Amino acid sequence: MFRTTTRVQGHLQLVQHGYGVKASHCFPIVTQFHTSAMSFQEYDYARKNPVQYKLRGKGRQFIDFVRVKVKGGDGGDGCVSFQREKFLPKGPPNGGNGGRGGNVIIRSSADVGTLKHLGRVCSGKRGQNGMGGGRHGTIGEHLVIEVPIGTVVREVAKEEYDNEKQTAEELQEHRESRWLTYPRSEATSVPEGKVNFFKQAEKLMDEEDRYYHWRLSRERNDRIQVDLTKDKQEIVICRGGAGGYGNPYFLTTENRSPKWATRGRKGEMKEIELELKTIADIGLVGLPNAGKSTLLGAISNAHPKQGNYAFTTLHPYVGTVDYADQYQLTVADIPGLIQGAHRNIGLGHAFLRHVERSKILVYVIDVSGPNPFKDLKVLQHELEAYRSGLTKRQSLVVANKADMAGTAKDNLTLLQSQVSDTIPIIPISAKYEKNIVKLTSILRKQVENIRLKEEEEAKLKSDEEGL
Repeated sequence: MFRTTTRVQGHLQLVQHGYGVKASHCFPIVTQFHTSAMSFQEYDYARKNPVQYKLRGKGRQFIDFVRVKVKGGDGGDGCVSFQREKFLPKGPPNGGNGGRGGNVIIRSSADVGTLKHLGRVCSGKRGQNGMGGGRHGTIGEHLVIEVPIGTVVREVAKEEYDNEKQTAEELQEHRESRWLTYPRSEATSVPEGKVNFFKQAEKLMDEEDRYYHWRLSRERNDRIQVDLTKDKQEIVICRGGAGGYGNPYFLTTENRSPKWATRGRKGEMKEIELELKTIADIGLVGLPNAGKSTLLGAISNAHPKQGNYAFTTLHPYVGTVDYADQYQLTVADIPGLIQGAHRNIGLGHAFLRHVERSKILVYVIDVSGPNPFKDLKVLQHELEAYRSGLTKRQSLVVANKADMAGTAKDNLTLLQSQVSDTIPIIPISAKYEKNIVKLTSILRKQVENIRLKEEEEAKLKSDEEGL
């Protein structure tokens, strides 16, 4: 099915010269071309890169790594004001201070499962300006960014912090821009022999600026790197700027009517990386179309997409296994790996970070295939190439599609003879939910043992810290 599109690209000006006659004609250029439902270039892209084309069509609903610029709210400006009453024409100064800017807080939440909702820049609200009558500005509203549990927050190092030196002109411009003056007040020259109160105020603020920059230099030595592993765990990334001072701040015994105030300070600015690593007790790893999504739907309350084709799962799914005594396990389904995934082939290693936290690795092997043992070795090689020592964790082999007629029974016997006794093999049929109860019972025993060891190690560590 084709359609014709007409597009006006622009105007062409034609100038003819001859016998002293100059003619100018202006008319549009019209181009016609035919397009089909899918162009040849798009078809080639889909044929050569089926996985990337598939991800582009889905819109990448799952995001597990972002880089965000975070900025605290600026402080509110101070106010220059004086008390005016019926019988008090020249009252004391009563300008309020500006409010502090809002902080930027990152909080882990069990209700969030992706980092897609984050933008490029996140900033807190600005503090309110001070007002007359001694009314201080309110603090700016804090920005709370909710992220999934298991998110790692890292601050990106900046070289500008080490080479942050201002020239004399920039310092002078900063000193002039921080002041607010009373309306219609003019800077008059101070006669000799009298005190320049404005110079005293500038000296006071210069000392405060030196202390402020010294404190920032001390804090910048420690970069933020936090792992949010619990629900409602939070951390303050950027603090808002301090509010400006009202004119009563500069009141002295000599200067009874200061006619200046200061602007609020800028909020902190940082660049951070957010990396989501799914927290699950069990991680399902396998080649495409091995039956991982079907197995997850059979043993847990999750309902991932299932289909008899490769790369059905495009992002990790986490399900909960509920037992009769209300004991629970969490299982993560990782998208399928192929040979060369550590070199970013297929879906690549983008989702392998979700296996790092799993207590048990479950290799889902299709025993109806031509060589199940080779599939197991490919998975172990890719995991080891991604991170050394990852295959040394406690693992289990699930021989899926063991009910298939043909070579499944012989391949299962051959796989049991080739795999070492340290890795148990459990034959199942995820589609028809055969031998699922045995699998969940074994998984529970292994997870209980690992959790018991972790509790004992945590108790010993706390006792050592107490001593």
